[in-house]
Amino acid sequence: QLRSKDSQVKTKVYKLQKHRSDFFCVRVYITTLSLTHFRFVDYQLCHFTNPAQDLQHFLYTSSPVNFLEKHSVLVEEYYNTLHSTLTLLGHADLCPSSQQFHKQLDKMGRYAVLKACTVLSLVFEDPNNFQDTEKMLKEELSVDFSERYKDAIKTLLPLFEQKGWLDFETA
Repeated sequence: QLRSKDSQVKTKVYKLQKHRSDFFCVRVYITTLSLTHFRFVDYQLCHFTNPAQDLQHFLYTSSPVNFLEKHSVLVEEYYNTLHSTLTLLGHADLCPSSQQFHKQLDKMGRYAVLKACTVLSLVFEDPNNFQDTEKMLKEELSVDFSERYKDAIKTLLPLFEQKGWLDFETA
């Protein structure tokens, strides 16, 4: 139960709950940062994975599209941080080489496409026009993508094509 005297906060949380039909308290951790700022952590999709999948997920669901112009810088920074962290923890042997890491990233390319075509549409959804995911899945409601998502996917699809991630015949 959310206890807030601010009706705007309650309305925003209600919209989130309405939008996210799988919003169950068992899987969600909520921290109140202030009267108007909350942190929601949904543990539904938590799983152990390799660093390449982790980075692909972040790049194509959570970062602004213009960040991808600096793709190589982001990848190198992620790799350097991964390497230094594992070394600091005494597990440098678990870190792939830079070349191996780049191969893993490319291998996870189709995963990035999948995330950009599904999750990103929800991330960029218009907050004033939440779609009922349950009704869309039951085909009771047509999908109405936000302009922000359309702009993002128009930028990403040529990038995916250039990297060969849309060529499913070679899969």
